[in-house]
Amino acid sequence: MSTELARHLTGVSRRIGRQVGVMLTREGQIDAVVVGDATKLQVPDPGRLRGGPNRFRGIRLVHTHLKGEPLTQDDLNDLSLLRLDMIAAIEATDAGAPGKIYAAHVLPALAENIGPGGAAATQAFAHFSATAVHSLKLDFGATIKALEEEFNRADRTIAAGGKERALLVGVQPDDEIFEEMRELISSANVYLAGEIRQRRPQVHPKTVVGKGKLDEITLEAMRRRAEVAIFDVDLKPAQGRAFEDATGLKAVDRTQLILDIFAQRAKSRDGKLQVELAQLKYSIPRLGEKEEGLSRLTGGIRSRGPGETKLEISKRRVRDRVNQLEREIGQLSKQRDLRRRKRKQENLPVIAIIGYTNAGKSTLLNVLTNSDIEAANKLFVTLDPTSRRLRFPRKGEVIITDTVGFIRDLPEDLVNAFRATLEELVEADLLLHVIDGADPQLDTKMAAVLKILSEIDAPEDDPRSSGTGYRRKDGKDSPVKKTAADIPRLVVLNKADLLDQMESNALARKFRGVAISAREKVGIDALIQRCEEIIRPTAKRFAIAPLPEPEPEE
Repeated sequence: MSTELARHLTGVSRRIGRQVGVMLTREGQIDAVVVGDATKLQVPDPGRLRGGPNRFRGIRLVHTHLKGEPLTQDDLNDLSLLRLDMIAAIEATDAGAPGKIYAAHVLPALAENIGPGGAAATQAFAHFSATAVHSLKLDFGATIKALEEEFNRADRTIAAGGKERALLVGVQPDDEIFEEMRELISSANVYLAGEIRQRRPQVHPKTVVGKGKLDEITLEAMRRRAEVAIFDVDLKPAQGRAFEDATGLKAVDRTQLILDIFAQRAKSRDGKLQVELAQLKYSIPRLGEKEEGLSRLTGGIRSRGPGETKLEISKRRVRDRVNQLEREIGQLSKQRDLRRRKRKQENLPVIAIIGYTNAGKSTLLNVLTNSDIEAANKLFVTLDPTSRRLRFPRKGEVIITDTVGFIRDLPEDLVNAFRATLEELVEADLLLHVIDGADPQLDTKMAAVLKILSEIDAPEDDPRSSGTGYRRKDGKDSPVKKTAADIPRLVVLNKADLLDQMESNALARKFRGVAISAREKVGIDALIQRCEEIIRPTAKRFAIAPLPEPEPEE
């Protein structure tokens, strides 16, 4: 910036008593002139488009300060929010001459500055100052070139491997939920670029977080190349829209993240239909935030009224698709009913493996039946139920089924979409409740599983759908409807190899269960024996003759 331009800016600023600024291109040309009030400058938003691969707009802002103060927080917010190359403030003295100058630019978030879980770096801006404009020894061209190279080097250092980069925004005080969100992000194949938490008594009704935290999120997203902000709470459509407008980031809440994971995991036609149904029901109230063009009206000549809006047409099409999916899922449900009846005719008892996601259910099924079902240390690896036959050593065959993992506060749309699949649990004669014995949150996760089981009703044609018990309701006795929680349940404490012997035995006694290690194949014989003892008196249709005893050797 030339001394002449600086003198002209400060002179005009002092005469009118307002801050004055110019936006300069990298070629030194003036792109815009901005006039504010005595304390701040309202910089126009050049749009939400990024400024190129490095997210810089190729524009720097030079403006005046009437009191000679350094760069304010509003200045730094404009620098990060608008993704400017640099920002500078020149003191306008009482005589209208340029005084001190302060400048700053954003620093990239290098890998060595990222703490555990993507914690924020200690320094976000580089500051420069001088007593006069001509005394500021700063080569802008060389500085911005070096800065872009440093951002590129940071990209290579903390590369996401082609994954979408996301910031995890925590607003709940519960540390357990925040840790679970990290696992969900990893399972969704998303790169966790950073984390930001705000502990506040209640969620901001408009933007979820406060204005100061919005600025911090925008800055961290720019420095870490994040494109998405993932929240540990469910967002209302208006909240997500307001957050996106304020930051330029895509807002994803907990429910949407879980739905995305299910969409990636679904392999069978049944599973894909159920996931699509849940996603459509989730998207209906959010259609209005897609684009402004949805508000345009349709309707021809001589039509009564303006006709339907494009938004209404889109919602009607989504509802038509929802109705179609519900019919198809109903047909598939009838096919499952036929398979269940066939199993009843074969007099085969059914054992269902249930539990919190990533507790080791698929690994246990593989060990029990010598199968090769996909199993990994991620959430919701198994989505489509898988059934295998298991032969007990003494009492015959049973059907053993691996089911989808549960999670606390499972989205209601997802539960409703998978209700036909979850009804398979009510047909079981025994539930193997698999628990990660080494998980410090096992009590909370057990309660979450039991809560979901209590919400799954038995089918109407099942003899257990209407029980003999009664519950007091409005001063009258009403019959109690049977649920999956009424089925005999055996607690299986998995991952016992991560505990010492005394601790695993104490947990087994506490829950009256069996301690095993599915990965190390420890405790499997004891588990099968307990299953035989429970299945024999409870399964009414167990009519298979025991295996013949081996003949004595000569």
